Amino acid sequence: MEGYTVWLVAGAVIILVLASYAAILLMRLRSLSKAQRAAVQSADDAVVEFQPASNEHALGARESIRVLAKCFLDGQVGGSELCLRVAVLVDQPAIDAQVRQQAGVFVEMAAELADIPTHDAWKSLGRTERENYRKHMAALEEKHGAAMREAAEILAK
Repeated sequence: MEGYTVWLVAGAVIILVLASYAAILLMRLRSLSKAQRAAVQSADDAVVEFQPASNEHALGARESIRVLAKCFLDGQVGGSELCLRVAVLVDQPAIDAQVRQQAGVFVEMAAELADIPTHDAWKSLGRTERENYRKHMAALEEKHGAAMREAAEILAK
């Protein structure tokens, strides 16, 4: 009987320690979940606040194109990224034909970049695949470089 008592006390102590540790982890998880929900809610609130009015949409897209063009000229944005972003902005119905024409080189290059994976698909690529795509992007940027710079200078005004 005495031998069982020692084992029962040891088992009870182990169970008590593990239960305490589990309770501490549960409190941390709830705290993190609460903080994450608050961050998501504040981000959702920020997105809702930034919805431009429909009559301002053309100005917002045009201004975004102008800022991207200036960033490209300053070396802050790469040519491939610029092309993809401008192509999406130019596709907006509020953009006039003149801006579409001036941004034609960006749309053309974005079409050539369409087969390159983005976001999670890019992350899942192997190192050699990424390097091959980077070489392809660099070749396209070199091929269209002068036309891109000229178009960016016009659009940056």
